[in-house]
Amino acid sequence: MKKHILHVFIYMCPFFIEAQNSLPIVDVKQDDRRFSYKQLILPAGLITAGAVLKIPSVEDDLQKSVRGATGEKFKTKIDDYTQYVPVIAIFSGDLLGFKARHNYKQRAFNSIISSLITGSVIYVGKSGFKSLRPDHSTSNSFPSGHSALAFNLATLQFLEYKDSNIWYASSGYIFAAATACLRVTNNRHWVGDVLTGAGLGIGIAVVVNHWGPLSKFTHGDIFNKRISLIGYPVIDKNAYGAGVVISIK
Repeated sequence: MKKHILHVFIYMCPFFIEAQNSLPIVDVKQDDRRFSYKQLILPAGLITAGAVLKIPSVEDDLQKSVRGATGEKFKTKIDDYTQYVPVIAIFSGDLLGFKARHNYKQRAFNSIISSLITGSVIYVGKSGFKSLRPDHSTSNSFPSGHSALAFNLATLQFLEYKDSNIWYASSGYIFAAATACLRVTNNRHWVGDVLTGAGLGIGIAVVVNHWGPLSKFTHGDIFNKRISLIGYPVIDKNAYGAGVVISIK
């Protein structure tokens, strides 16, 4: 049997998913497929607020207040992991009895493409603005990649399960908010960085979820095939991320 391999690079947690065809596609009413621009009000507001808070005098005062409350020596790496928790929840809700909006394959495509777009937008933003980090380590502070990815995945989780269990659907935002807060308390980002990152992540997730990229691959004959995702870390001197191999059999 011919085997098709698609290799893509994304900025997200390494993971392995093997989706079976035992779960049917969740039917979506026609009205639910109408895109409402009201869904972009919140992300637009966060992006705007983040941009306003980039005023030097304002962001300096905010950073001093935060660091004063947590202490100058506060440091943790947990935010490097909390950003990925929602992607686990996206694929494990079925095991807990919650009905997802899409089947495993569509969730995988949505997560990969949404994360890829988010990572690309963040990379362009960091390269263009060259904002100095609060700890003066590098000049790629704005916008926050951790916050963008965390809120992107949390929003995909919310949109998948909001009609089944609102509490489970919303739980990803706890980890996303924790990630954003820790980026500031770790002195790695300004408040404006994480707000803008969160807005970008949410907005991209909303659009991708509605768009349903590559949905044809989850229907018809291709739906009867088996898809496997294998993730692996990609690390170099100045950056890190992940690679994903998509195998359709």
